[in-house]
Amino acid sequence: MEEDSGAQLIGSDGRVYVLRVWYEGQTGVRQWRASIRIGTNGERRHFATIDDCIEHLYGELSKR
Repeated sequence: MEEDSGAQLIGSDGRVYVLRVWYEGQTGVRQWRASIRIGTNGERRHFATIDDCIEHLYGELSKR
């Protein structure tokens, strides 16, 4: 796998994503939140729902 500008780890077979998932909100009204970062130093994108996160990943992966 090759490193591109320290932000993206891209090889001929794929990409590396850092996915973070957590609960946010008060008890009883808690919701899942998520963020994705390409590689270890790339731009981080935040999502209000897990569905939004999965939709984004699907869009990124279907570009290949």
